[in-house]
Amino acid sequence: MAFNWDLTLFFISLVAIVVALIALIIAIIMQVKVRRIFRSANTPNLERLIGLHSKTLENLLKFQTEATGYIKSLDKRVKTKTNSAYTLRFNSFQGEGIGGNQSFSSVLTDEEGNGVIITSMHTRERTNVFAKPLKNWLSEYQLSEEEKKALKWAEEK
Repeated sequence: MAFNWDLTLFFISLVAIVVALIALIIAIIMQVKVRRIFRSANTPNLERLIGLHSKTLENLLKFQTEATGYIKSLDKRVKTKTNSAYTLRFNSFQGEGIGGNQSFSSVLTDEEGNGVIITSMHTRERTNVFAKPLKNWLSEYQLSEEEKKALKWAEEK
């Protein structure tokens, strides 16, 4: 039995033609997809499309820079606002059973411990109110035991 070269060449040619047709179909599909992309962006060429995306990226980076600056300014402003308010009520009478917890010490500070301690001392005859400024959780004025307790609690929170 003799090998038929004509038939072999025919099948090889047929396979080559089928592969070429498949490649042509894939190329046409890809071209259609690329045209859709360009048509949707209303741009006639790739250079213009890249330019539009570059401008969008520049705008996004500018917005990010502005937003970061704004957030930093907000953070700085929030730190200086009162965020700790604690009140300790106590009885300023020494004897038991006399009066009630009518006196108080209130601590109003920001995150860094800057603010004021306000103390009201209620007795039978009068009520005295004291305000002592705070800087970094310390006062240049001597604090009572109640004020120290209130300040310690506010600092821990």
